[in-house]
Amino acid sequence: MKTILPLLLCLAASAAFAGDATPAKSDHPTLHRETLTDDWFGAGPAMRDQGINLSGSLTQFYQGLASGTGSHEWQYGGKGDLFLRIDGAKLGLWKGFGIHSHLELNYGQSQTSVGGTFAPNNLALSFPGANETLADLSLYFSQQLGDSATVMFGKINAVDLYAAGREFSGGRGVDTFQHIEFVGPISGITPPMIFGGIISVKTKPAKYTLMIYDPMSATMHTGFADPFAQGVTFNGSVELASNFFGKSGKHIFSAAYSTQDGTSFSDPYLLLPTTPPAARTDDRWYAAYAFEQTLWRDAANPNKAVGLFGQASVSDASPNPVGWSVLGGISGTSPIPGRERDKFGIAAFYVGYAGGLKEGLRLAGLPARDETGMEVFYNFAVTPWLHVTADLQAVRPPRADRDTAFIGGLRAQVLF
Repeated sequence: MKTILPLLLCLAASAAFAGDATPAKSDHPTLHRETLTDDWFGAGPAMRDQGINLSGSLTQFYQGLASGTGSHEWQYGGKGDLFLRIDGAKLGLWKGFGIHSHLELNYGQSQTSVGGTFAPNNLALSFPGANETLADLSLYFSQQLGDSATVMFGKINAVDLYAAGREFSGGRGVDTFQHIEFVGPISGITPPMIFGGIISVKTKPAKYTLMIYDPMSATMHTGFADPFAQGVTFNGSVELASNFFGKSGKHIFSAAYSTQDGTSFSDPYLLLPTTPPAARTDDRWYAAYAFEQTLWRDAANPNKAVGLFGQASVSDASPNPVGWSVLGGISGTSPIPGRERDKFGIAAFYVGYAGGLKEGLRLAGLPARDETGMEVFYNFAVTPWLHVTADLQAVRPPRADRDTAFIGGLRAQVLF
């Protein structure tokens, strides 16, 4: 109830500010509407004029292990998302100020890691939690400083941040890829929900971003309870635009350092039950290079595009359990004539786990290896507001005694 209360207050405020506007009667046939409610029953434009932007969706998943080691029982789960963005200037506050919130609700069951896999194959149902009904709310404030700088502070959904900065990957797991490596790659240093601040500066050649946040995940927490008790994380990036062969693209160089301590994997015997307490190391680091490159874009409709994406990363590998990783793929809007609202994608990844971790697991009787896999999906727009996706993943699990897991799934998303 504590999580939902702030959103109820925001919705009440929305109704109050938009209360003078009479919703327009929709002239759009149901099957041709952009959203099921036809922009909140016609009240959407008046709300946005008052500085209130509300959007939401419900995504349902039916997914299971089609082939591999483990249970082959398919499971059903769902995720509801509600976004509220407030423009302070339009609301009568001050120029450049904004409030942003994202309420997410998970319910039902989800096999987010099946067949001996470790990395979640369904990020959307992994957070705020799987296999139970859980709700969480991110809430942060933003302030534009001039024309080029923006400051944000509060409880921020890092998966949303990743999706906002990517065109051909990301997507929060609800409309394109589902595997964590293509929705929000594992870094071992950035939790899915962070509490802290971000400053972003745009210049002509590059965009610079600095994030300072609590290394502990703020998932299911406000972030205000004993913040930074276990250290602080600094995460910086530089984004450079490119125009190879006349096609737009971007290159992102990022690095992070955290003072949070963790278990050292330098001693492979640390996982044996007879060993002394494992040694600790008092910091960790991570670095990555990512790119996106447009292959084709419709001149008449810039939202229709196909492009490549990829990333390579490396870390300290102790205490970070992931030593290095690479991923890449192609995705975009469907090239099939008449199916411009459809989306497709195919991608592959390789996650190299820390050598000390794998050796420790081997000594403990659990043969371990790196994790590799691929995912292919096709998102079919039944109507503008109803999308059905077929998804197939093939993952070689890190447990060497498990067969390759083939994970199938169907996904249906309704836009409100």
